[in-house]
Amino acid sequence: MKTLTTAIILFAFSAPSIGFAQSPSSIVPVLKGAYAPASGGCDAAAAAFVYIEDKDIGANKTAGKVKSVKHEGNSYVLDVLWVEAGSDETDGDRDTVVIEVKDTRSFIFSNTTSKRTLMRWCN
Repeated sequence: MKTLTTAIILFAFSAPSIGFAQSPSSIVPVLKGAYAPASGGCDAAAAAFVYIEDKDIGANKTAGKVKSVKHEGNSYVLDVLWVEAGSDETDGDRDTVVIEVKDTRSFIFSNTTSKRTLMRWCN
């Protein structure tokens, strides 16, 4: 019984560090995962989340394929092809997404249809 209790305690203390072990995105220097507006917090509706994964980015129920990235200081300008769920790439819309990196857990997100929004990591 002592061994089981010890194992549970060790796992409980190691669990928070598992989230921090997530690798940085190759698009911009922030952690991969879900981000939500800082003003609404991580309890905001799922439609408010932005997801970053390697060469893919997602917002709301729309997935984006990153076609190119331009680095300007702490800002990254992404040429993105947004494709709604269930649609083909030919139906996608080109967009320019600007991400201004604040630190490894937050960035300001803006594109041609949205205002500048501070996003914070939620994973």
